[in-house]
Amino acid sequence: MNNRADNDLRPVQVTWRFLKQQPASVLWQRGDTKVLAAVQPTEGSLQVNGNGITAHQLEWLQTTLRPLLATEALTITVTCLEDGGGLLAELFNAVYCALTLLPKGKGPKQVAAAVTAAMVAGESLGDPDAAESDLATSLVTMVATPQEQIIALELGGQQAVNSSEFNELILRASQGVTRTNDQRQASFERAVQPNIQVADTDEQTIVIATKNPGKAREFESVFAAEGIQIKTLLDYPELPNIDETGSTFEENARLKADQIAAILHLPVLADDSGLMVDELGGRPGIYSARFSGDHNDAGNNAKLLYELTGVPAEKRTATFHTTLVFAKPDRPDEDLVVEGNVKGQILGIPRGDNGFGYDPLFYVPELDATMAQLTVEQKNKISHRAKAIENLEDKWKEWIKD
Repeated sequence: MNNRADNDLRPVQVTWRFLKQQPASVLWQRGDTKVLAAVQPTEGSLQVNGNGITAHQLEWLQTTLRPLLATEALTITVTCLEDGGGLLAELFNAVYCALTLLPKGKGPKQVAAAVTAAMVAGESLGDPDAAESDLATSLVTMVATPQEQIIALELGGQQAVNSSEFNELILRASQGVTRTNDQRQASFERAVQPNIQVADTDEQTIVIATKNPGKAREFESVFAAEGIQIKTLLDYPELPNIDETGSTFEENARLKADQIAAILHLPVLADDSGLMVDELGGRPGIYSARFSGDHNDAGNNAKLLYELTGVPAEKRTATFHTTLVFAKPDRPDEDLVVEGNVKGQILGIPRGDNGFGYDPLFYVPELDATMAQLTVEQKNKISHRAKAIENLEDKWKEWIKD
């Protein structure tokens, strides 16, 4: 509708620190919807004030925000300047942005974003504008984390939805949450990038280019015996996102490692991983995380199963692959590159509740189990990343001395 794909979102524009007297303030605009939000630390309890919004919207906002707050000693003021559609979601997004501008320790406890999805003429649509919302038979507003943990869900509209429509709305909203996080993060990085503080060089510090603490822990044993401190991208929130524009796993890992090492003046270890299916010519490969268009496990798995429809079990062979690149500051020609692989097959039906991504479909014949049926300890011993780490252990000490 309106000359955009069903999963496209309206453009976002954020003016950070919009009010000079209240630094934790933003003007958030998505399409024609404009919301001003400001947050002020106080000595009292949480107070949320609304202008131009309904009592229900105000109550929903306060209830949804409360679990995310590091402190309730805040006064939050949110004002709807213009409702161009999806107002409930944009109220949340505006306030969340303002919260991220609070001093360290007072901002939100976890990353989250909101989006509205609508069912219009039997088709699901992400982020409807005012006209599309008026035509919608049902609407859902979702607040969720990048890990697809749903914090709040608001369902409304002119008529009830069946289970199939509901699932479609949830998928569309989940895709929208991922994109909203990306939009907000990109805007934040553009606004704060001139203030990046370059870290002091420390020979006893190595940065793992991930925001996933679990992934970082996999590397701790490699470096702990040498007294080396591990940091992650969570320790440097002001860093810009590095676009993975390479055509191979190695190129993408090099981009991350080399650029971050140059900014921080510290050694950086980066990885790029993915699933390669033989019958699909190695796809999804470097596009594994966004095979279905968004970073959505359910959508990616559904697309994989669809593309393998009718392919017999013996031809559903696949490989989980990891490339690790270890980079020194300003010495990209000396990168240390290692790889790890694990062979398996793609099942027709998911198995197991552990893991993430394609794990429930990736069957390892030697273990008679999928990756999602293994414990964390078992997976960490046989995974593609584990094998890459083994290869790294044989080489990194000599490499880092040079």
